[in-house]
Amino acid sequence: MGRRFPPPLFGVEETAARARCFVDIAIASTEPLDKSEFVRRARSQLLKPDGEKYAEQYLRRIVSTYIQLGVLRQTQEGVTVHEFAHDWRSDELDFETFLWYAVKQSWALEGSFPEGIEGLYDIHHVVKQADEPVRRGTIRARLGEKYGYEFNDEGIRGYPQLLEGMGALRNREGGYETTNPERFSERFRNADILWQFEQWLKREGPNTSPPSDRVKRDLAKYYMYRESGGHSQHRQLLDTARREYLDESVLTDTSEPQLKRSETYVEQRRHRRELRDTICAEFDSFTPRALAGLSTTMLEQIAAADTEAAAMRAKASAGSGFSRATLEAMAPDRQAYTFPEAFELYDWQEDAATKWFTGEKTDSERGIAQVVTGAGKTVMALEVLRQWLADHSNGVVTVVVPTKVLLHQWLEELVETLGIPTDDIGWLGDGHNDGFEDGCRVLVSIVNSAVKNDSLSQTLRKADVNEHLLIADECHRYTGETFGKVFDCHRTASLGLSATPLSDPAADERSPEDEMLVANLGEIYYELSYDEGQRRGLIPDFRINYVGFELTDAEQMAYQRLTDAVVDAVTDIERQYQNRLYELSGSFSRKLQVIRNDADRATPAISDYFKYTQERRELVADAVARQAVTLELLEESVANEQKAIVFQERIEQLERMVAPKETRGRDARTGEITETDVDRAQLYERYPALKRIDEKLEELFFTASYRPVMYHSGHRNKAWNDFAIEWFSDDGFANVMLSVKALIEGVDVPSADMGIVRVSSGSVRQRIQTLGRILRTGEDPNKQAELFVLYARDTVDASIFERYDWREELSQAEVRHLTWETEEDAITGHLRPATDNEIPDPPTSQTIPEPEELAQGDPYPGPSEGFEFSVDAEGRPFTRTQDGRKFIASESYQNIASFIYTEKGGGSVTVNEANHAVTYLGESLVFVGIVEDPTDIEYEQNSAGSLIEESDFSLDEIGDSF
Repeated sequence: MGRRFPPPLFGVEETAARARCFVDIAIASTEPLDKSEFVRRARSQLLKPDGEKYAEQYLRRIVSTYIQLGVLRQTQEGVTVHEFAHDWRSDELDFETFLWYAVKQSWALEGSFPEGIEGLYDIHHVVKQADEPVRRGTIRARLGEKYGYEFNDEGIRGYPQLLEGMGALRNREGGYETTNPERFSERFRNADILWQFEQWLKREGPNTSPPSDRVKRDLAKYYMYRESGGHSQHRQLLDTARREYLDESVLTDTSEPQLKRSETYVEQRRHRRELRDTICAEFDSFTPRALAGLSTTMLEQIAAADTEAAAMRAKASAGSGFSRATLEAMAPDRQAYTFPEAFELYDWQEDAATKWFTGEKTDSERGIAQVVTGAGKTVMALEVLRQWLADHSNGVVTVVVPTKVLLHQWLEELVETLGIPTDDIGWLGDGHNDGFEDGCRVLVSIVNSAVKNDSLSQTLRKADVNEHLLIADECHRYTGETFGKVFDCHRTASLGLSATPLSDPAADERSPEDEMLVANLGEIYYELSYDEGQRRGLIPDFRINYVGFELTDAEQMAYQRLTDAVVDAVTDIERQYQNRLYELSGSFSRKLQVIRNDADRATPAISDYFKYTQERRELVADAVARQAVTLELLEESVANEQKAIVFQERIEQLERMVAPKETRGRDARTGEITETDVDRAQLYERYPALKRIDEKLEELFFTASYRPVMYHSGHRNKAWNDFAIEWFSDDGFANVMLSVKALIEGVDVPSADMGIVRVSSGSVRQRIQTLGRILRTGEDPNKQAELFVLYARDTVDASIFERYDWREELSQAEVRHLTWETEEDAITGHLRPATDNEIPDPPTSQTIPEPEELAQGDPYPGPSEGFEFSVDAEGRPFTRTQDGRKFIASESYQNIASFIYTEKGGGSVTVNEANHAVTYLGESLVFVGIVEDPTDIEYEQNSAGSLIEESDFSLDEIGDSF
């Protein structure tokens, strides 16, 4: 979803003529007119070009638009005009000024249409940035690209004409262009209440006062609702902020509409001005311009400085970026490269550091430490860094991090915890471009800065570095094509850090990304799990609640239909590509992507597979019971005055927690917002209970005690993530954080009482990261974190239980299995302990039997997935290709084929991971022999097809796809 562009403006054509007619009617009347009477008089005066009257309903709609624009004013007494309308008709104002006054008074000061101001600014800005005049269609397209707007069929109707009427745009033959662009940009920004508060909070900080917590709460809700596609109830939320921000006189004095701030905000500005004057008078090196944009708190710190040098140091620490002065202020008074005197490493940190140097499991000075979040892996890495630099007097260290937040955290740790002199530290990223050639021994770099222009390798070459230790923090983030280039640098030692270095620790084989990571950093040489961390007292007690729920009957029917379609697609894929699937590595979906990219004419079944699996995932993610359980848990959390974090996989799923009734469909061909089969309204027809639960979720959203914020990567203004973290802190007003995935690494997530995994991908890595996000006790060491994981029983949702034994990973945690027991309908229910039959079974592994214990034809208890070949009616073994059959010449396969021909006249045979050949005789899986590895098969020279062949593929290997 995303933000809707404001509703169209109907009847804005001929703005000046229509405004003149309407205003004259209102002025001519000694008293406000009833709207029906006003329309009746307008029909007799505002005529069509052919002299005919407009239809009453049509003209009533136009009058409503001009009331919305502020040209007319509707009160309880009737339709009239503002004072400035008289000034226009008496030629004291030009029309362009009058029209701007009208819009500003109505949309901004009275708050009738605040999103309209946003729309005007955004259109004006798009035209302003264009190199040549732009037409309406181009404006609309660029609005979607730049601001993420979504449009209904009317698009931007009325807005270009309104801007033209104000004099902000000029319509040329080739399209629209701006007039006096800076003047109108400033007008629209000043009238945008939300933007004003965003700038205020960015400068003063999220926890500043003013605004009040009540205003912050409603600002957050307004922003969330708008960003989630909501449009029906949002203005009341911004009213809270508007009333606090503006002086009461703006609603009573309409002679010249002005955005006059209330005394609370005026006093704050006055105080800031006085502080700037004081600083400039006291310290010669400061100018008003140099102090612009600093927060009031920072100005107070600078003004309180005893010396000019102290004042400069205070200013240097301002803003989000780090500086030398920032680090110097943190520098401890003790011997360099040492921990504080009373500081003691945990036993595991000493053990992990020692094992990295000795190389018990891997080569020395290489390897990955897999350590649970919150246990202190950064300090362990500092110990490695300290010892390594002591042993390598000419060596240098690079610490690579994925985010600016982690960059700052590492810089602080290096100085405060390890006492490294600031002159020995450099950093790449966040506006800094230090290098080893500058004399630093430790360089901290954001990964995209390290790989940009090959910066890390370049600085190593310039400094002629021989001995180099690379520390890759959150190393699982560097397996992509771009970030993986960080491993191209010269290094003599490597240390990887992550709670989840491997994408799927339960997988039988590693993904290409995992192999790449291990090849560059070394194997996992040290592991500290949740269980071990809890036993050592490193992380708090926690409880995991797995909440299973059933699909409704209608949902179950749809789920089965989609599953049947997936099975049909897979059957076709197997028939087409057979052993190609066996030879490729990775998940089933990854294999299909490779085949689709490589094949000249990939079977349509591959597209069908992705289409139907996606529809099935969306069906399960939107399950009525999932919404109902989430609502139940959130209401409980709010009632108990707790803080909760809700995790989703995608931003669209988060938006359905905010404005679910506003969700619309999208045409798959054009991308246009539609009223198609995927529309929420259509889902309501299929699943009536979904509408009721969505209504309840929106009721909760607008409840005063429900104070949510949202954190994700798709904000149009990234500052809202910073606001969310601060407002959700222990001292913040927010009690619910809606997030996507597990939040990003390095974000200092405030403590929460409850985590709710509302929608999960089933990824083991994602689940572990999610748990790590809530295992923070804040100021209460005895507080028990609690995680609720929601899943639809007997669906793809439950696949994680089949792929990973969570009882083994979390044996020290309290684990409960709960069931959502519905009552009269799907949305009314309660949580109860699950019965033994309702608890998902842990994963089972099949033992491969010893072939010496088996005779040909004996029942086979081992795995039955793998490479597949067939035996024809003549007893010849072959594999299928798109070009026909390819006959196998290898002797071991021909021997098996003879047995198959004798026993059942032909059929299929599977070769599993142990190269055991198995087949079905009747209903029983039997052992038929041992063959050479399928990759070593020899084929008859006159066979059709390629020399590397594809095989039938077992549905069992698809895993959570089914």
